[in-house]
Amino acid sequence: MKASVIVTTYNEPDKLALVLAGLARQSRTPDEILVADDGSGDATTRVIEAFAPPAGCRFERVWHEDQGFRKWAVSNEAVRRSRGEWLIFLDGDSIPHRHWIADHLAYTRYGDVLCGRRVKLGPEFSKRVDLALLESGALERPFGPVLWNGLLGDNERVALGLRLPTPLARALHPRPRKLMGVNFSLSRAAFEGVNGYDEAWPGRRGDKDLDLRLARGGWRFAALINRAIVYHLHHLERPNSEAIQSRVAEEERSTRVRCAHGLVREH
Repeated sequence: MKASVIVTTYNEPDKLALVLAGLARQSRTPDEILVADDGSGDATTRVIEAFAPPAGCRFERVWHEDQGFRKWAVSNEAVRRSRGEWLIFLDGDSIPHRHWIADHLAYTRYGDVLCGRRVKLGPEFSKRVDLALLESGALERPFGPVLWNGLLGDNERVALGLRLPTPLARALHPRPRKLMGVNFSLSRAAFEGVNGYDEAWPGRRGDKDLDLRLARGGWRFAALINRAIVYHLHHLERPNSEAIQSRVAEEERSTRVRCAHGLVREH
């Protein structure tokens, strides 16, 4: 099965460089990596031009002009240009474990939509994460610096960084989970079945809308926890506006499956 990795980014070149380095050291090489860039500037261009994808991996930047938050539109365009049967989404501030792609593909037998989670690296530890630390494998050590820093109260959700054997991970997390845009995957058929992201969605939480429409469409969800691990580099969390919260509540009452302004413009 061909795997297309779609990395979303906007003007965070240093973080993106670490994420791409993490993808370059995967135990299962991606068939292609597409950077869905919501209008980043020259610093991101330099990072992308310097990146050397692993052998056999197609690499493409999908960019549009910066006209405000249009993440859902550029993500759809990346999917249009992709070629894989399985789409794996990753935020450009979240470093993947070395077996991240392999774990996603191994779990395709359990669901059409695989919902991963993230280890939240704290503000102090995030400053220490560099290429040398990443390539040493230190982030992935069960009793390494991520755990010890978590005991000091900086890193959060460090238990999610324990990569457990699949039977144990499945036993601990048997029920389906909600989709989080930072780390999830799904079949191309599922994404196309709901017409992708809603490009008319007003700002953040478009992944929640996608989650709701996939569930209504009858696609099978499966938890992918304590496998397919990602390490989220710290940034300040912006609260959701009242308008977004209202829009989510409205969508929770909706019955729609396909959006009108998605992969295909239907109206």
